[in-house]
Amino acid sequence: MAAQETISVTLDRNLLDHARRRVGTGPPSAYVNEALTLEVRRERHRRALWNTKAADADPDRVARMMAHVESQGERDR
Repeated sequence: MAAQETISVTLDRNLLDHARRRVGTGPPSAYVNEALTLEVRRERHRRALWNTKAADADPDRVARMMAHVESQGERDR
């Protein structure tokens, strides 16, 4: 088990109510910890997918797309 640290957080009431319903009378710490763990995994997975796509990208196509995006911004000014 990883080292743990006690902190104080402020949660939206609806989220806290949901966590309390899920854990019953115990503290919601384990539930919140699990939720954060899942979110970190999702974030890392999305980042890995993004990095894979970026590595496979055609640099010329990316340059054309970026030029188009930049021209759209200049037109809107």
